[in-house]
Amino acid sequence: MYHCKECVYLTDRKYNLQRHFHKKHMKNIQNSVYSDNGQNVSPSGQNVSPSGQNVSPSGQNVSFSNFLCSKCNKTYKTYKHLRNHELSCCGVDELTCCKCMTSFTTRSAKSRHIKLNNCKARSIIHARIPNLQNISSIVNNNNINNNNINNINNSVTNNYTVNNFGSERTDYISNEVIYKTLISGMNTLPLYIEMKHFNKDFPENNNIAFTNENKCKVLENNVWKEQDLSTLSSKLIHDNSEVLLVYCEDNELELSNLIKNDELFEHVKDKLVIIYNKADSKKYNEVLSKIKDLVKNNKA
Repeated sequence: MYHCKECVYLTDRKYNLQRHFHKKHMKNIQNSVYSDNGQNVSPSGQNVSPSGQNVSPSGQNVSFSNFLCSKCNKTYKTYKHLRNHELSCCGVDELTCCKCMTSFTTRSAKSRHIKLNNCKARSIIHARIPNLQNISSIVNNNNINNNNINNINNSVTNNYTVNNFGSERTDYISNEVIYKTLISGMNTLPLYIEMKHFNKDFPENNNIAFTNENKCKVLENNVWKEQDLSTLSSKLIHDNSEVLLVYCEDNELELSNLIKNDELFEHVKDKLVIIYNKADSKKYNEVLSKIKDLVKNNKA
């Protein structure tokens, strides 16, 4: 049997003990690493070892993970696991709804909220601010390398993290909005791209910025990289026309009921196919020009 040294918890599985410890006791230990005067202390108020090692109230060393996510502050034991996590990390903690940014005290409360599926999408700027003091405690006591610290400082702006290009959130773009966009003629793709990348109410998606006459910068792998304006505009057309075509296929019945005109619905899809395949150079160049202007209006 495995017995928790911090409380009366008892289990026959080592994994359950580890999960219990991290869930129930780790936060208290992290918060108690430093006292108000900067000295290392335990929850009981006693100084920890002179070497500065983190200890539990019972005096045993506590092991922290060494790789810190620059978006949500979650830690991992290996860099590989951190990288896999960062690809899908939305920048909020585990007890915050990724859609409406409401924070909860328990996982069960968050789960009940998500199952109701009736919250309104809000920007990450409304989420609670990460505990930066906690980060400092972890960094100082585990020798996390300077690259991790710099990533935190570089990727967080005004208390929100900008999403990498290709990892934008789109939960705020409702079916009704997409429907109106689809029937907007040659403005369909420019309107959708504007909502996705340049929405002022969701600055976490603003990962494209115009720099000069034919160059712009794009956030990729948490680094701003320079790209050619024409190349990027063509990629935006290709990727987003594909997204909308897939959406039309997945929601064919609903869209048909909304449009109530089979001929118009087929025209909507055909228009996207033509642009996607560059079948009509005149129409393609017209859309390309609109998207270039859209990017140019969003300067760095």
